[in-house]
Amino acid sequence: MLPQQKEAILTFISSLVFVILLSLLAPELGYFRSEAIFIMLALFIVTLWIGRKIAGLKFKMLDEMEKIIRYQAALIAIHGFGAVVMVFAFILYMIHRETMTVPLHQVLQMSYYSYISLYLFWSGSILILYKTGAWNV
Repeated sequence: MLPQQKEAILTFISSLVFVILLSLLAPELGYFRSEAIFIMLALFIVTLWIGRKIAGLKFKMLDEMEKIIRYQAALIAIHGFGAVVMVFAFILYMIHRETMTVPLHQVLQMSYYSYISLYLFWSGSILILYKTGAWNV
């Protein structure tokens, strides 16, 4: 398995874990939801850094094909990220259109889930592009 695939698998798994973790913990945290979201986001970033070190991936090591796969995965990820932001914003609008105020923790959750979705789409795209060979189109 290539280092890029290892990194993508580690990123995908850690993204799913952090999505599930916040989904389960958020209702239980009460007044500390906002702080917990920031802490979990920081832990997610550290997890990504550790996963990259474990995979042993260095951008200088990548050949042309691997760079094309990363580029295509980044394009897919940014479009998925934008879609998640728009859907989440629309849902928040629909829920809070009467009062025209959105609680801070919900805005932070939108940023948290959007940021993690970027990595979910990116790592999932890399794995799919390697498996199907669709990068060669």
